[in-house]
Amino acid sequence: MQKILYITESTFDFSQVNPNSKLINEYKENLPSGTYHVSLGDLPVDQIIRLSFQFNVIKLEVQGFDLASTIYKESLTLYQYLSKQDTMHTVDIQQFTTHHGIDTRLDQPMLWVFGCSHSHGVGLLPGELTYGHWLSKHLELPLKLITKPGSSLAWSYRHLLNSCIQKNDTVVWQLTTPGRVSRFNGKHVEEIVLSSSSDRKLIDSITNEQLYFNQLSLINTGVKFLQSVGCKFVITSIIDFSLDYNYIAEYVKYPEYCSNYGLHLDYGTDGAHAGPLSHKAIAQRILNHVQLLNE
Repeated sequence: MQKILYITESTFDFSQVNPNSKLINEYKENLPSGTYHVSLGDLPVDQIIRLSFQFNVIKLEVQGFDLASTIYKESLTLYQYLSKQDTMHTVDIQQFTTHHGIDTRLDQPMLWVFGCSHSHGVGLLPGELTYGHWLSKHLELPLKLITKPGSSLAWSYRHLLNSCIQKNDTVVWQLTTPGRVSRFNGKHVEEIVLSSSSDRKLIDSITNEQLYFNQLSLINTGVKFLQSVGCKFVITSIIDFSLDYNYIAEYVKYPEYCSNYGLHLDYGTDGAHAGPLSHKAIAQRILNHVQLLNE
């Protein structure tokens, strides 16, 4: 069933047009299907705009208006604005944060690990521990593993800033390669690995300098957020980025930065991600770094 809203002149008897139309003179949610009318004399502009999202058809009834009047021009402008809006939202736009683990916590200090497949444990067999699980055991803290294989630093950044981290927590933020980006396609956020993308427009429009700028901007603001919370934290890279020397100083300027280069002692079942020995070694280096920072 359609829901139709007419914008009218406040003194015009709209029953001449539609005797079944209902006048709206106060803002209401969840109106049933049918025909309604409203004017700028009945509701303020902001309430009419909010109201319009309940309707899939919006019309302007010019009868009753003095076409040279200011109120007609204002009503016409409002109609033109509303007619260009995506009213009656039928598309369920995915939230920008998709891991529900960020919304809950225990009432005690916790360990948070944010990252991609390297932190997720891709390549490990059932029962083999990620570095996050090793850290959880060593630190005797319950683990919140906020990870997504194939995700970009932008994905973990969004989850980091929207999580319920507290002052007594410990955070490990794993950096991914700069060549991964988040892109909104109008319905949801896609995580794209540029090296395997077939979208030439995207690849050709993003320079190496832009990728590092994007990543370092996220790191700088993410670190400031963690500092403001006052928790213990480490930013770490699981793999060697083969960083351009022009940018290395931007990473290592933070005492919280912990490189795990050289700790790939074995590989997982896919031959690309760290194996169980590597995860244990990475956990030990991060643990040493956390303890060093907090001596």
